[in-house]
Formats: sequence, structure tokens, C-alpha cells
Amino acid sequence: MKPLYYFTIFTTLLSCSLAFGQGADESPAGVMISHGHPKGQWMVTYNYMSQTMKTNLAGSGKIGDDAIFLNYIMAPQKMKMDMHMFMVMGGLTGKLSVMATFNYNVLSMDMNMLPGSMMMHGMGGETSDMMTSKTSGLGDIRLIALYKLTNGEGSSLVLSGGLSIPTGSINITGGENIMYDTLRLPYMMQTGTGSLDFLPGLTYLKKSGKITWSAQALSNLRVLNNSAGYHYGSDLTLNAWASYRFCPYFTASLRAENFYGGMISGKDSLIYQMMEPDANPQNYGGDRLNIHLGCNFYINKGAMQNSKIGLEFGLPVIQNLNGPQLATQFTLNAVLSKSF
Repeated sequence: MKPLYYFTIFTTLLSCSLAFGQGADESPAGVMISHGHPKGQWMVTYNYMSQTMKTNLAGSGKIGDDAIFLNYIMAPQKMKMDMHMFMVMGGLTGKLSVMATFNYNVLSMDMNMLPGSMMMHGMGGETSDMMTSKTSGLGDIRLIALYKLTNGEGSSLVLSGGLSIPTGSINITGGENIMYDTLRLPYMMQTGTGSLDFLPGLTYLKKSGKITWSAQALSNLRVLNNSAGYHYGSDLTLNAWASYRFCPYFTASLRAENFYGGMISGKDSLIYQMMEPDANPQNYGGDRLNIHLGCNFYINKGAMQNSKIGLEFGLPVIQNLNGPQLATQFTLNAVLSKSF
């Protein structure tokens, strides 16, 4: 964990040294909190976030199906997580802003089965040892307040805090995976966490000239069990990013993101732990360091005046996971926002 944090701190300092005294602009598509809004200004946003995962890791080393089959019936091969998020944010006073996010999650995972354990018959009588699980539904709602501790010329320091409301499901069963039938699907195939979580954060943003840079720490504190008797591990995300304005309607950004998350505490007694690695609460959390490249396009005419279209693509640099656990292959963030 520490080497990743040192690397992120170094990246943050490097961003500061390169951008100091020059910068200005908007946040990358993958950054939800960057600054507060002026009094009376509101913004509505649609975010599409997609993550593709492939190859199982235990720590930072690859682990094959044969090793997974020593303890589990199925071995994950690939997972895709898509989230459609809608956000409303507005300034109540010159220093205080509020935001609410609502999301819809679509999850899919492909798995290989332990040879000889069960064969699935497909069209034409052929057999396959591949299984797929698919789920979708509303996720957890987030309510967050942002307060400007300082608001100097071209800079701001924002303290954020809020709650994650457990509106997503933790009771999804079966799906298209006949191995589960009426059994509850593993934790990461549920659309919510089931627990009330706390969301503290601190964000510094600096603008001057054509460059904007930011350093940020966001946490999700999970200490309360849900109705099934568990809660996800708390996590910490450190962001350091800088963007450059090439012209009034286009900017490009570079972002380093360091995520650390803990294992699940407790367990759901209705999830069969030996079915697959993600049914085991110990196979969650770890360290990830991702680098993202993004761009924003601005529209300042017609019905879409004061609008932004943003895209961001991310790749993992370092992954050290509590596994066996599928590793991140790439991430994609897209955003459409309008201020009024």
C-alpha cells in the first residue's frame, strides 16, 4: 500500500510544480467532485462509467484456473461493469453546495466451471463449461454537501461530506447462471452494498492561465453492517490531475488515481463461499494505481449553452489485489453536463 501512496504523492507534487502559476479549466470525466458552485447556479449531469476486468490476480501475480479450482467450483474469466449515473448539483450559498447522484448498474461475468462438475447443454446438443451471470438494477443513492474552506483567486479548497443510501439490491438470485438457481449471487454481482456509508473528502483546485490542476482525497467509510450481516471494506481514493486548455472549446487532461480498499467484513450466510472467488468476502479490496487520459469539449451556443462533453480512458499501472480477484483491464468514463 505505501509504495502506491508515495507514487501518488510524488505525482501530485509533480503536477503542482508543472502547473503552478499557469492553470485553468474543468475536471476530467471520471472526477465527480472538483469545486463548489456559485450561489444559485445548478448543474445536471449524465455519466457513463464502464470497467472491464480480465485475468485473475492474487496479490500482483497471475493465478490460473487450475489453482482456483483447488478451492472453488468456478473460475472468473471476464467481467464488465457499466454504470449510468445522473447527478444534480447546485450552490445554496457562496460557500455551500449540495449534490445528489442516482445510478443504474449493469453487471456481467463469464466463468469457467470445474471440469467434470456439471455440463451445460446448448443448442444442437453441444456442451460447454462456460457460465455467464448477468444482473442489473438501481444502485445506491449518494447525498453530498460541499463547503468551500477557502476560495482565493483561481483556487479553492473544498471539504465534502455525505452519505451513501442503500437503495441498491443485495438479494439478487440466480439470474442466467443455472448453477445458482435460487441461490443468492456473489457480492459484486449485487447492484448495491446494503449499508449506510459515510463519504468524507478534501479537494484542492487551482486555475491560472490555460492550466488547471487538482489534488484530492476521497474516502468511503463503511462501519455499519447491512441486513445480511456484512459490509464492504472502507476505501480511500487519491486523485492528482492536470488539464490544459488548447482553445475555448477543447481541453486535455492527465490523471493519476490511487485506490485502496479493504476486504468485506462479515459474510452473507446465503452466499455459498466455495462457488467462486468473488463469493468469498476475503477476495475483495487491494491497491490499484490507474493513469487516465481525457478530453473535454465545451458548447457555448444555442440550447446547449454552458454544456460540457467529456471522455476519459484509463489503464492500470499497478494492481495488488486481495485475491484470487479479477484485475482491471481498462476503464472508460463519459460525461454530458449542463449548467444553468
